[in-house]
Amino acid sequence: MEIKQELQTQVLLHDMSDQELFTKVSSLSSPSSSPSSSSWFGRNNNDEKMVVKVAFMFMTGGALPLATLWDKFFEGHEGFYSIYVHTNPSFQESYPETSVFYSRRIPSQPVYWGTSSMVDAEKRLLANALDESNQRFVLLSDSCIPLFDFTTIYDYLTGTNLSFIGSFDDPRKSGRGRYNPKMYPQINVTHWRKGSQWFSTTRELALHILADTFYYKIFDQHCKPPCYMDEHYIPTLVHMFHER
Repeated sequence: MEIKQELQTQVLLHDMSDQELFTKVSSLSSPSSSPSSSSWFGRNNNDEKMVVKVAFMFMTGGALPLATLWDKFFEGHEGFYSIYVHTNPSFQESYPETSVFYSRRIPSQPVYWGTSSMVDAEKRLLANALDESNQRFVLLSDSCIPLFDFTTIYDYLTGTNLSFIGSFDDPRKSGRGRYNPKMYPQINVTHWRKGSQWFSTTRELALHILADTFYYKIFDQHCKPPCYMDEHYIPTLVHMFHER
């Protein structure tokens, strides 16, 4: 009973289903993501009307073994970042109140490798992060580590209006060979792209990804192992957005 109560205090609680949360967030208007816009200000601007916040979204099946390192990374930069953790709902580790990960678990669902549940978890993280005032969104795993200090990474991410997503045309069996012709005509093999699951996006692109249900359903139905949805869905979707 004590464990249950402790876990409950460490979860970002809300009573919305995934679909309710996605619908609510998808209806949000997207403010300009340009750091030069007069509505948004970086860390060195004296005008305190708005600070550009970066959402760090951790997708993990259990513990964050590098939590102490991340605590040091974020130390002293409160107000410039938000943290969200998606983990197995049965996982029972808790973080001390002094940790940046305290009370940052979102309502999560089990994730199974090679299935659409991995993309569901990504969208769940985006939806929770988009429901707040974040402007950049970074997806991380439990094994990711920061290679530079917070200021360097923050300035790099907020100093551009670009997103960073792997999306390339791989003619090999592990690329185009995973395309299912049943996706045609909505998705053509010429649209097909591959990339790493991990990304950094602007708010505008994050809203586009979350709002998509049409292409998600096609992928969910026709992208089965040896097609892995987390390696193809967002890379292909983003390529189609920009192609048009």
